[in-house]
Amino acid sequence: MTQRKKLKAEAFDVMQYFYSMFHDPLIHCLIDFDGHVDEVALKKAVSFSFRFIPMLQCTFEVTGRRPFWKIQGFTGDDVVHVVKAGLNTAGQKENLFAETIDMAYEPQLKINVIRGQNSDSLCIIMNHMVCDGAGFKEYLYLLSDMYTRYVNNMTIPISELQAFPRNARQLWAAFGWSDKLKILFARHDLSAQKNQLRLPLQGDVNHSFFATSSIAKEDFDTIRRHARQSGVTFNDLILTAYARVLFKEIGVNPIVIPCPVDLRRYLPTDWKYGITNLTGNLICNVTVGESESFEQTLTKVSQQLKRQKSSINCLKSAMMMESAYHILPFRTLQRIFPKVFTIPVVSFSNLGVIDKDRLCFGSEIIDDAYLTGAVKYVPYFQIAISTYNDSSTLSCNLHGTRQDRMAIEKFLDEVKEELLACSGSDFYNNQEQY
Repeated sequence: MTQRKKLKAEAFDVMQYFYSMFHDPLIHCLIDFDGHVDEVALKKAVSFSFRFIPMLQCTFEVTGRRPFWKIQGFTGDDVVHVVKAGLNTAGQKENLFAETIDMAYEPQLKINVIRGQNSDSLCIIMNHMVCDGAGFKEYLYLLSDMYTRYVNNMTIPISELQAFPRNARQLWAAFGWSDKLKILFARHDLSAQKNQLRLPLQGDVNHSFFATSSIAKEDFDTIRRHARQSGVTFNDLILTAYARVLFKEIGVNPIVIPCPVDLRRYLPTDWKYGITNLTGNLICNVTVGESESFEQTLTKVSQQLKRQKSSINCLKSAMMMESAYHILPFRTLQRIFPKVFTIPVVSFSNLGVIDKDRLCFGSEIIDDAYLTGAVKYVPYFQIAISTYNDSSTLSCNLHGTRQDRMAIEKFLDEVKEELLACSGSDFYNNQEQY
């Protein structure tokens, strides 16, 4: 049987393609190992994973009425590259992280192995058009599982590598017509940032950086315990800290921050879905008072998000995009997209917990890992957070100057300080005493 040369592009793939007007649609992961990975096994695992996610070995073609993925026959050799560690490994990691993917000519996955004398680091970059943060984690688990099987000479049953649906229609497949109409006519603001939430950043299109601020395990445990005791989520606390620091920096109200929500929650139990983009947005819209306490802001944030999570309104943007994609010619959709789906200047992404029990590359020991999102162009600005082994990493990626980097690092530290202060962390108390 002749293999298909083209794969259908889904509506959310195209949505991320449209976002490339504002940033490179890429997701990043850094994994630090205490020891070396087997690059031969890693390349084999990558090649085999293409059977499950064939878009990774494709280029993206924008021709005709509909764009599509064109299979090019890339292998793990085209994706995995081993680089000798230099004297400045931190700078080297950042430079490799800053690499982009030419979606029209390259595989949609890039893995650089930075090889030190006794350790390796994986800099993994994937095109966001293939999947969102939740899908990226699933791919990393799949890749690490295949790697483990290869190094242990285990077979990989072909039956395990089915490619399941990637479309957005599956989100409301189990809904009745009344619910579908409720979603379609729901009041859900798709472009709620009316004011100019702009940080004083200069920007530099020729230079990018990845700023991070780590929350240690002890502090993370304290913050998480405070969330439980307060009847809120960890996400509520982060958004509250973010909103308060934004208000301190720019002095503008209301503070409006789109907050991603994983739409997979609406899929039926045991539904088989593919690795794809299935993310919508909740809207955090709060007015922060001049002398308002953290708990007062937190109450506003938590109540808002609880109300939105209890409804199906956040499916509206997915339904609109899916419908428009199948009705309108591509060029027409491309022209009207920015008018309907406005890109927020300030945004947030909680990429969730990386499961340390599932991210296992054979017997290799992982020291640390974190996920982060796209590299933004000023004035666009995004904070991301991910958690691994009970410690979190706040991150912000920007095309900017050295002064911008200093400002962003200060901003991230202030967000962390807000979190630690509200939770009564020993670290914060010790800093105050000092």
